[in-house]
Amino acid sequence: MDPIEVLAALATILAAGFGALTLILRDPKCLSFAEQLALSWLGGTGIVSLSIWLFGFVLSGPALFSVVSFICVALPLVAWKTKGAFRFQELRRPNPIELALACILSVEILAVGCLAFAYTLGWDGLLNWEIKARYAFANGGVMPAAYFQDAGRAFSHPEYPLAIPFTELWLYFWLGEASQFCAKVIFPIYYACGAVLLVAISARLTGKIWTAFVAGIVLFFVPQITVEAGSAIVGYADFPLSVFYLAAIGYPLCANRNSDNGDFFRIYAVCLAFLPWVKREGVILWLIAAIYGAFVIWRSKRSPKYLCALLPGLCIVLAWRIYLSQMHAVSSSDFMEVNLVNLRANIHRFGPILSGFAYEFTDLRAWGLFWLVAGLAGVYFVRRHGGAHAIVLIVSIVAPLAAYASIYVFSDWPDYHRHAGLSMSRLLMHITPLACLTLPAALASLPSLREVFNQSRPTSAAAITTCEEEIPGRTPGIDFA
Repeated sequence: MDPIEVLAALATILAAGFGALTLILRDPKCLSFAEQLALSWLGGTGIVSLSIWLFGFVLSGPALFSVVSFICVALPLVAWKTKGAFRFQELRRPNPIELALACILSVEILAVGCLAFAYTLGWDGLLNWEIKARYAFANGGVMPAAYFQDAGRAFSHPEYPLAIPFTELWLYFWLGEASQFCAKVIFPIYYACGAVLLVAISARLTGKIWTAFVAGIVLFFVPQITVEAGSAIVGYADFPLSVFYLAAIGYPLCANRNSDNGDFFRIYAVCLAFLPWVKREGVILWLIAAIYGAFVIWRSKRSPKYLCALLPGLCIVLAWRIYLSQMHAVSSSDFMEVNLVNLRANIHRFGPILSGFAYEFTDLRAWGLFWLVAGLAGVYFVRRHGGAHAIVLIVSIVAPLAAYASIYVFSDWPDYHRHAGLSMSRLLMHITPLACLTLPAALASLPSLREVFNQSRPTSAAAITTCEEEIPGRTPGIDFA
């Protein structure tokens, strides 16, 4: 693996995302530099993978690589030409506690990177995602039609979207060869982006930096996120999907809590659009996030034009469905047809499946005490802050689980319990970073030691003043020290 070529591939992804982000924002200074980098990665992977797919209808090989490379380079140049010098949020000097927490978070991100290269790609990482990147690379960057139509390859889910495979493909283009080891580099970056966005959104919601860092640090200690099967280090799409969902829910909440000129909704529109492009379950998360965004727009009495933020994602959903139909893509036999007949025949499964999800929350090996702490923090958060937006945030965490349970009602496996059980831990990952938002909100509501001291200080000061007034030759109210 040539590090120069890998860095070039990653740099072009960041350049594409950074250029697009600068173009859509009215005031880039509303975001910190780290936050802009994280969002640039999310947007860049979406732009590059979507561009490869769209231009792959008419181009292939070096021509396809050249056109997408041109887009990656042109976007920041156009942004610089139209917006002028790039601007970032001014940083204040951190206090020692914030600096120490930032160092801990940096070490955790580095540890995730080391773990990613120590582990091989998992089952889905190889046979759902990397296999698509490898087939496309061997076919000049275009998915071969035979792959979609071959029933023997149905196990690899040809109907799954291409954000992750084509991001891996982009690295293969630069390397000139397919390398599974090289493909692993993108997943620690997604983890870093998730941690940075979690800190940034939490800080914006609570106004306290140290509590925001706590949220980012806690994420590392959830085994399912860092070391378990399907975690962020083994090439699965579940954690990247959770990062897009975190941004799609978090930024509308920030827009409601802070003075916003529409920039947060533009970020929301981008992350919302790419949700269905990351994984099939992203369609469900897109629907939930779209309803949430519409609610925020209505609640904050914003112009209906903000509803246009829902259109890009809808276009991607429809375009992918049409593409699969035209390619006559085979589908895995995991689920039966969704209709009223099958629903009536299998509705009895809903209760046991929900019970299975509830039991998953208590799996200490996979989750530790995370869900217990997040649940208590969520209850405290709603009781303390109240309001429709706090309740909708909790609904955005709970609603995907109800939707996923409904899907497994239509499982075509003889043992539907096992089918759902194999996926539950990964499905819960989709909402884990979002659930972390409740932790800093609850911590920020607790009185600090300084506040406790300040509350007790007036009584002591009054006593000192009284004593001073009784001592001749002393001016009342002046501290003896």
